[in-house]
Amino acid sequence: MTDGLFLTRTELRELAELLREIPELADDLVIARSKQAKLSSRTDFRMRRRPGEQPLPYDPAAATAADHLHAVLGGWVRLVCEQRALDYRGAPITADLARWLDRNLIALAMTDGVQGAPLEIGRAVRIATDVVCPPVATTEWDEGMIERARAGRLNASGIATLAKELGAEYRTLTVRRVQTLRDAGRIAPVPGPWAPGWPEMFVVGAVLDQHLAHPVRQRTGSKNACSNSISEEIVDRAGRDR
Repeated sequence: MTDGLFLTRTELRELAELLREIPELADDLVIARSKQAKLSSRTDFRMRRRPGEQPLPYDPAAATAADHLHAVLGGWVRLVCEQRALDYRGAPITADLARWLDRNLIALAMTDGVQGAPLEIGRAVRIATDVVCPPVATTEWDEGMIERARAGRLNASGIATLAKELGAEYRTLTVRRVQTLRDAGRIAPVPGPWAPGWPEMFVVGAVLDQHLAHPVRQRTGSKNACSNSISEEIVDRAGRDR
């Protein structure tokens, strides 16, 4: 315990970043919960349905994740109010609970038992994020397949498509990322000749190596739940600190 706080300054900063992701995530859960998110083909769903059977008006997985996230935040708000003699005057919705905890972060850090908050809230956020944006299935690559892929030549779009199958370490290898590496002189296109207007081609292995050698700088405050990896980093770090 330092300066009356049960969390370190680093843990406080990371928890604040995590809480600030939640209002938008809660909105995404509402969309997924009511099945407005186009996660599957409407036609395929109709074909699988038996005659006279009505589709469920909500996604059970999204509903469960949303309820769990709300319960976790509500529990911490209740504990802070009880121990720090505070009143909660916000709306009884997930987004407002997260905003209230963010505004009262110091009071939260002074609450006995708060040491478990980063891990518990982080897990709830990760569960919700996986529902809103399910992890992409990856292909099992053996060494021979990888070597053949590395020796190939693809344009930026082809490399970005391949990267989606190579696992988490390549998930940020997008078309823009390939262009950034090229502009920085980290990679160079394969010499032509090419027809005018054809996209540049790169040796796949060189792009993969330079992508890992020069990590992407993580940005906070992303508005895309699928591309935002802050919560995963906070969860992993919190798990290591415990």
